[in-house]
Amino acid sequence: MDVQEKSARIVFLEGAWKAVLHDQPELFRKCLLADYVSSEVIDALPDHTTLKNVLAECHSRGTFEESYIKSFLGLTKRWGSLMPESRQAIMGQLSGLDLKANGNLRRQFQLHADDAAALTIPWDTADRLYAGIRELTFNACQKAGLELRQPRGVSLQQTDFNTLLQRGSTMLLALLRERINIDKTAALMTVGHATPVVKPRIMHNLNKAYVDCLDAFRGGLLHWSMQNLQASSALELFKGVRQVALLTPPIPEPVMRDCIEELLEPFIEEFTGLSALLDESPPDPASYEKMRRLFAGARSGAGRAPTQIHAA
Repeated sequence: MDVQEKSARIVFLEGAWKAVLHDQPELFRKCLLADYVSSEVIDALPDHTTLKNVLAECHSRGTFEESYIKSFLGLTKRWGSLMPESRQAIMGQLSGLDLKANGNLRRQFQLHADDAAALTIPWDTADRLYAGIRELTFNACQKAGLELRQPRGVSLQQTDFNTLLQRGSTMLLALLRERINIDKTAALMTVGHATPVVKPRIMHNLNKAYVDCLDAFRGGLLHWSMQNLQASSALELFKGVRQVALLTPPIPEPVMRDCIEELLEPFIEEFTGLSALLDESPPDPASYEKMRRLFAGARSGAGRAPTQIHAA
């Protein structure tokens, strides 16, 4: 392989991996590239990494050729589950690079019939609407005594832990349902039908919102616990969760973290059931009408976030 071809392949890999990681944070989970990058590199990376680190590790280990082959197989396998934005970016890469296998690659990877329509969906508006509802939900949790945002203040609300856990779970699950309703409404209003190619994007948005909510929920509960629980109430609260001997004062923070992690299991289990809502099309009429009005207002420049969040 000549130097020009090798360079073109490296450029293609960087662009393809960036497309696969569309809308991921700077520190992403390395498992997201497990189907596209040499296993030797994946094993050497920390659980969370950056694209710059991935490329540097490939350079140092000389695994670009192996990763090129693996990426071709990975893209072939997962092409249909990529977001339309990712497919478009990869096709753009192929058009702009002089790869020897370019013709074969372009025949192998084609935009889907609904991709062009899906790319017109105003996800930025959907994100703004969700951000407004998220803010209201986090405010409601704060009023209940659950501090979800950093920096976390001292709670002035006298609420027992179990009530706080239940209220937080109810409100955050309602927020995640709103994320689904917002995104499905965006697709319906733009395309006229819930085209299947937007499902990966809706799932991506839902998972991103879930990780954010779970991290905030976990941190808020730990913050409240370390501030408010004394040995007597802690023993009652965590009865049956951990051995009582471990909870004698002072309660170590790692023990408290383990206890809270177990108490979060019902919330995590209920979230897994939300994915079924992605296959329901359209959203329920009440939710659709509410979101349709919000989108209409946002497009006209007069839209504001709703003034309340209904826990469902």
